[in-house]
Amino acid sequence: MIQLNKRAKLMKRMVFVVTLLLGVGVLPPSATAEVEILKQRGVRYVTGGMTQEEKDDMDKLARRFPVHIVLLDKSQDEPIQGVDVTVRDVGGNVILQAKSEGPLFFVDVIGGRYTVEAEYEGEKLSETKDLTGRRYLRLRFMFNE
Repeated sequence: MIQLNKRAKLMKRMVFVVTLLLGVGVLPPSATAEVEILKQRGVRYVTGGMTQEEKDDMDKLARRFPVHIVLLDKSQDEPIQGVDVTVRDVGGNVILQAKSEGPLFFVDVIGGRYTVEAEYEGEKLSETKDLTGRRYLRLRFMFNE
């Protein structure tokens, strides 16, 4: 029992110290940062993948999002961000409009027909696809081809 109390106190101290170090900037935020799941118009989405850590986080979340969009620029050897992504339903209604924070953009929607539009540095690309059953839809947009 005494041993448990000592461990609990030690854990509290460790949490306090880590929190303190994060607060004063000694530890970089990326040391604990995770990719954030966002929501717009009732549609959950996540975007990122600029670093290996973000890619790993995105991989862990991938199965929760049936639409996987990969954004690439043929003229660059590095991951891109800042792509304007718009998702429209079969009626043409915008259900999601956001700017990518990396080359990966995952969307959680129910089955149906969707048009995904992506615009990067003035170039506009678009694809219309059906999401059916328990499948995943993977779209790849290659800019500057």
